[in-house]
Amino acid sequence: MNPRELPDSWRRKVDELRDLALESEARAFERCASDLERSLAEWDLEALTLQRAADESGYSYGHLQRLVSEGELANVGTSGSPRVRRGDLPRKPGRPENGQSSLADELLARRADR
Repeated sequence: MNPRELPDSWRRKVDELRDLALESEARAFERCASDLERSLAEWDLEALTLQRAADESGYSYGHLQRLVSEGELANVGTSGSPRVRRGDLPRKPGRPENGQSSLADELLARRADR
């Protein structure tokens, strides 16, 4: 299952749990769904260097630089140090959608850094 589908799936589970009068379990699923939605939104809003964006999107640095200079991709950095939001990145066909495997890789890397 795509991680972006989990919050809705968990909210459906909330309804099932409430039908069974399992309110504390339902609240836990609601909290998890909200936390995941917030994390996914933060993930999409992260400002990436063009090199990192190229690594994640599959498009070349030069192509992304051209998209920024033409205004097709918003520069959320400065003119001398452009940055683009992860959620705005185009994806080459055949590459994972925003956040699918990259999100898991990032989370595992952050965990290893602890």
